Amino acid sequence: MGMFGARCGWVQHEGGHSSFTGRIALDKHIQYFTAGFGLACTGSMWNLMHNKHHATPQKIKYDMDLDTTPFAAFFTQAIEANRAPAHSRSWLSLQAWTFLPVTSGMVVSLFWVFFLHPRQVVRDKSWEEGLWMASCHILRTAAIKYASGFSWGASYFLLWAGLWSSFMYLFGHFALSHTHTDTIGADEHVSWVRYAVDHTVDIDTHKPWVNWVMGYLNCQVIHHLFPNMPQFRQPDVTKRFKAFAAKWDLDYQVMSYPEAWYETFKNLNDVGRHFRAQKREGVKTRVAKRRAPLPVPDVIKKEA
Repeated sequence: MGMFGARCGWVQHEGGHSSFTGRIALDKHIQYFTAGFGLACTGSMWNLMHNKHHATPQKIKYDMDLDTTPFAAFFTQAIEANRAPAHSRSWLSLQAWTFLPVTSGMVVSLFWVFFLHPRQVVRDKSWEEGLWMASCHILRTAAIKYASGFSWGASYFLLWAGLWSSFMYLFGHFALSHTHTDTIGADEHVSWVRYAVDHTVDIDTHKPWVNWVMGYLNCQVIHHLFPNMPQFRQPDVTKRFKAFAAKWDLDYQVMSYPEAWYETFKNLNDVGRHFRAQKREGVKTRVAKRRAPLPVPDVIKKEA
């Protein structure tokens, strides 16, 4: 069930880019099915957020994938730059440990499935997407109950165990290609090519098993340059782009799969340590203020 949801995540992503069959209307219906039945989410809400990421990857206050506080922070100015006023430096200091099992697998999935995406269905009156979302809860739970003989409650719990692993799988792999790269200030402007090359990375683009595991999103630079390209074509294009980057002195980065995981969690840990240090400094400041001698009023000074 977990892997089924994960594969649906890759298909709905490509359907959202209209690069799955090349027929826009058909691709959107495929996305509605795979996002709804596979992940209990809406393709239209995904498109709304994901297109903003594609327009300005790693740009502060523009890229939705950076606006993740109070649950995670991918850069040290996240608290000041993001929309959420609430934050906990203690929580963020532990984000390297909580990002996958808690933030991705539980917080985001519950928020998306029970609030954000249903709200979008109601706003857009997209009843087709709503029916596919409902089918995830009902039909997949019924399938588990039929196959296992468990109760409805136990079967629904198992459905969510599958969704938990699906969301961890998807968000973990989405993070590999850009969250650890440099950010761009809100008032800075770069070209389309610079956004793709300097602020995303490719990962083992010529290893078939990595292509399968990451749904071809390991070819992230090419995907950002040509978002409507059928994704199975991307590994071949990387060969030509490597020569193009060398000709024009572009810093085209290609990492190994283990290296990408290391850089992603190193960044999460480094940013967490930054907030841990801020918290300690804040505690020291508060303690120093409490221990500071009270000011002597001017009247007492004159009498003395």
